[in-house]
Formats: sequence, structure tokens, C-alpha cells
Amino acid sequence: MRTRQIAALAFLTVFLLVGCGRKGPPVVPVLIEPSPPADLTAQVRRQVVVLTWTRPTTNVDDTALKSLAAFRISRSQQSPQATALSAIATVKADKPENAIVSGHRYAFTDSGVVVGAKYGYQIESVNRHGIVGPPSEEATALVTVEIAAPSDLRAEAGERTIRLSWSAPTRRADGSPIAEIQGYNIYRGTTPGRYDSRPINREPIRATWFQDSDLVNDRTYYYIVKAVENQEPPWQEGLQSSEVSADPVDLTPPAPPQGVRAVPGPGTVVSLSWEPNRESDLLGYLVYRSDGPNRRPRRLVETPFTVPALNDRSVQSGGRYTYTVTAVDASSRRNESAPSAEIEVSVP
Repeated sequence: MRTRQIAALAFLTVFLLVGCGRKGPPVVPVLIEPSPPADLTAQVRRQVVVLTWTRPTTNVDDTALKSLAAFRISRSQQSPQATALSAIATVKADKPENAIVSGHRYAFTDSGVVVGAKYGYQIESVNRHGIVGPPSEEATALVTVEIAAPSDLRAEAGERTIRLSWSAPTRRADGSPIAEIQGYNIYRGTTPGRYDSRPINREPIRATWFQDSDLVNDRTYYYIVKAVENQEPPWQEGLQSSEVSADPVDLTPPAPPQGVRAVPGPGTVVSLSWEPNRESDLLGYLVYRSDGPNRRPRRLVETPFTVPALNDRSVQSGGRYTYTVTAVDASSRRNESAPSAEIEVSVP
């Protein structure tokens, strides 16, 4: 903070000296500090620390930040030995060479860490005038050998749900035993190998199974699972499991059509009609006819049709027929309803 004050004082002094050649009182410049990242996180991955944050958009006075130049990253060691906070890297705001940028998110890897040590990190924003903003909230990370990946991950699809199950790891990545797993984080995506940045569970799952609900039927979802090292966020995760995928399926058929009516003639025809179904995923209807006692019903039309009516012109004069109607949905399974109530008709 003292360094920023000295820099600001030097800038102010130069400005006042330059302004002395003009008439009128000198104008005091306003030195606005850029805001720090508000969501700094530190995660241990393969014995390095990955810092992630979002680019700030405002200055400390809530005005728009239009002159961001860089981020200054500082680190302290908290255990087993304590060291003072000191700068370890500068990341350019635009096209940095030492960080990965995705949208407004930055990712910086600190490989200068040792296993068994706990570190604290802060980031300061620097604008193009060299003004350094206040530090971010501290993010901490305990560097350990990561827990091995959960094994035997399986996915079972249901209606708008997928049930995941897996086997708990018993060792770390270097083969050393682990006493207890604090929990698991589950990550989901709709493209192979790409997952949401945050787990779908609000806090680590203690069980070795999880049911993901409120999904879209007939859409493919991809999952991985990671064991969690610590009890409080930010979560320190182990190696990721293998990927599994599943497609939730619609298992619920429409209701049977109601109010089926059959009117013979005139001529060799039976006119069928019924009340329309109200399901939003209705594909259409199928009509079945039995041509006599103990005769199995046969489907009159192979493809579901949408109009709640049908003229059966394949009947014969003097024949007695029994009809039922079913409803079919538009799911990949083409769920078919139970038959409607039977309706008998005689053709004159």
C-alpha cells in the first residue's frame, strides 16, 4: 500500500509542476484504483496450484474499468514455514503468455510449490497508468499428492433422471493409502470431455452414488466424478474418474383415449371418433379392430395419426367389429397408452 501511495504522490507532484505554467489554480487529478478480482480460487491439480479468476469490469468507485493492463499475483507460504507475501508473476490482461483465458476467466498455474505446504494467494489489478488496485480476498491451497480417481463409474438412465454410482478410491496417486474421503464432486456436460466449471452438487456427496434429476429426456449427458480432499470450499479435488454418458428416457405413456364412438354406414364404412388427448408430447393415435369373438385385435394403421377420427372402409356388410384406440407419444421409445374402452358396432 505504501508503494502505491508513493507512486501516486510522485504522479501528483509532476502534474502540479507541469500545471504551474498555466493560469488559474492547479487541477488535482483523480487517481482511481481498479477493482481486484472478486472470485479468486486456488485448486491443486497434479501437485501444482491453478488459480482462476474473472476479469473485473469496474474501478473501486464503481466506474467502468477501461484501462486494465495486468494482474499482479502474490503468494505467501503459511505452513509448515511462514513466509511473507511477495509477487510471483504478472499476467497481462490481454493476450497473456503465462495464463489461459476463456471468455472473461483467467487460469494461471503456479508450479513453484512443494507437496505438504499450504499457500495463500492474492491478486491486484493494474491499469495502464501504473495504478495498482487493492488486493483480492485471499485464496488458500494445501498442496498434497492427489487422491486417486474414483473407479467403476456407472450411469443408469430413467425418466428425466440419471443415477450415477462408483467405487471409492483407497489410495493417492502415488500409491500411498488415504484414511478417509471427505466427499465427491460430480461434473456434467452435454459434450464429451467438456463439463460445467462448477459441480452439479452444492456440497460434496458423502455417498458413492448420486441421482441427477430434472433432465431433458433423449438428450445425452456426460459425467465425471472427483474425490474431495478438504471439508470446506474451495474444494481440493483428486483425479477425475473416467467419463460415462447416458440418455434419460420418457417412460410415461399417454392416457388412453376417452369417449370413443363408432357409427356404421351409410354403406360399408364405420366412422370412429374420440376426444383428443391433451399431452404436450402426443405424436398421434393408433386404431385396433377385432373381427369377431376371440379374434386378436389388429392394427388398422401402422403409423400414428394426429386427427382424433378414422373412417374404416375395410369392413363388410353384416360384420360385427370391436374397436379400441391407443395414444402414442413422440419420445424415442414411442410409448403407447393402454387401449381405450372397447366399442362394438355392427355393419348393416
